[in-house]
Amino acid sequence: MIPLHRAIRRMAVLSTVTVLCLFTAALTNASGPTPAQNGLGADGQMRLGAADRCPVCAMFPARHSASAAAMTLNNGSTFYFCSNGCLLRAFLRPAAYLNARPSDIDRLSVRDYFSGRPTDARKATWVAGSDVVGPMGPAIIALSDAGQLAAFQRRHGGDTVFSLDQLTDDLWKHISHHELPPADR
Repeated sequence: MIPLHRAIRRMAVLSTVTVLCLFTAALTNASGPTPAQNGLGADGQMRLGAADRCPVCAMFPARHSASAAAMTLNNGSTFYFCSNGCLLRAFLRPAAYLNARPSDIDRLSVRDYFSGRPTDARKATWVAGSDVVGPMGPAIIALSDAGQLAAFQRRHGGDTVFSLDQLTDDLWKHISHHELPPADR
């Protein structure tokens, strides 16, 4: 049997450790996810690392390099995503996924569906509702040239075509069938 004063001391130590763990976890969450080890190349080329994690779903983008996407913030932090869908979620809700404001977003790089080359997501033609499947299920496709749209739709379908500046919460819900986190997070 443990004497009462030792039991009280042990409970106090355990309580202190628990509080410190919770405080550390809160600080870690407040600062957002860990940025990638390597940023985007000047040409938008993704330099995926094996330890990089998608800040939306926690998958490893390097394991899904053909569908990977990237976002760089004004402070130079780069985040890699397993898919265009996760990138678009973070674009719509940077506070929820990156602890950032929309004005903090600098560069967005996605892969052109046909060539695999990096392209600026803000200039891409986006297609949803096709038969293409990515790591998160039905894929949202980026095309670097709007002239590719007819060929893509002949091969794969795609009922919703949009540009990044047309992406709204309502359009997101229509193309993904998922809710976004609250905007005030």
